[in-house]
Amino acid sequence: MTNQPPAFDDFFRDTHVQLRAALVVATGDRDLAFDAADEAFARAFVDWARVGCMAEPRAWVYRVGINVARRRVRRRNLEATLFRKIRPRTDLPAPAGELWHLVAGLPQRQQTAIVLRYLGDLTEEQIGVVMGVKRGTVSRTLGDAHARLAVALTVDDVKGDSNERV
Repeated sequence: MTNQPPAFDDFFRDTHVQLRAALVVATGDRDLAFDAADEAFARAFVDWARVGCMAEPRAWVYRVGINVARRRVRRRNLEATLFRKIRPRTDLPAPAGELWHLVAGLPQRQQTAIVLRYLGDLTEEQIGVVMGVKRGTVSRTLGDAHARLAVALTVDDVKGDSNERV
């Protein structure tokens, strides 16, 4: 008789909520914890014939979830460090230099989308892949960024005109 693992559905039902809760406490980040738990269970499902026969499949899935969360935190921190080191070019000729100063004042998501679109020359679909969002979200983000930039340019033009008249 072969050693049959328990049903994955039962294992998932009995373990998933507890793993998510443990990872939320361990990471302090609900979204990260939920993603890491889902990734751990996806890996367990793919290899359930082996994982289910382990002495402690629950310990295995916890270990995978924690490792996934740690890797993602490390990657996020590394990316943040690298982005902080990137300095905008100050040698760009006007008006491009002035415009990029306005772009630097946009919310981070809008700034990233604008940079990827106009400096990276990526399509909305490609930007979505880079940012981990849908193409429609990229389109909306770029539209919001364009609107903010238009307002900022209009305000600067009005300020410039009023200073010239004085």
